[in-house]
Amino acid sequence: MNDMKELFIQYKGILKDLLRYGVVKTEALEHPGLYNGKLGMTILFYEYSRYGGDALYEQFADEILESIMELPDNLSLDLSDGLCGIGWGITYLLRERFITGEIKDVLSDIDIKIQETEILNDDTLKDYHTYLMFRKEYIGEDVQRDLPYSPYRESYIQKKIWETCFSQNQLEMNQ
Repeated sequence: MNDMKELFIQYKGILKDLLRYGVVKTEALEHPGLYNGKLGMTILFYEYSRYGGDALYEQFADEILESIMELPDNLSLDLSDGLCGIGWGITYLLRERFITGEIKDVLSDIDIKIQETEILNDDTLKDYHTYLMFRKEYIGEDVQRDLPYSPYRESYIQKKIWETCFSQNQLEMNQ
């Protein structure tokens, strides 16, 4: 069972309220990032559309994803809210077959921007490594859910997306 499905089950009683909150929140978001940004919400909506069989959430996720791909020029390399996180998230969506396309084509603009951005510290280097390893595993024959050399395990990233997109306060208020 994947971690998102486990979270949907854990919050089953308030899931519809959380998703409605997510739709409203997403419409106000300007940032495209993975944590607390449009891409994190997009992943949640795609996952829920599959889990709940609700095509409306898939259509909403498709619309959000289109706006994400129009990348602003001032994004950092960070996994949380920058280019590496967007690359990670798009790779995840491709791997899980929420979207289709050739990875090199879909991620070409992101990869160009990453190559043009200077890595300024160790945290950014870890984020860059996480994205590259995740992408390498996607291209390889053996897809792994939790990469052995990644500083962040996929299950950690999924849980972080959930927590930041729905905010810990919102989750606690509705339990």
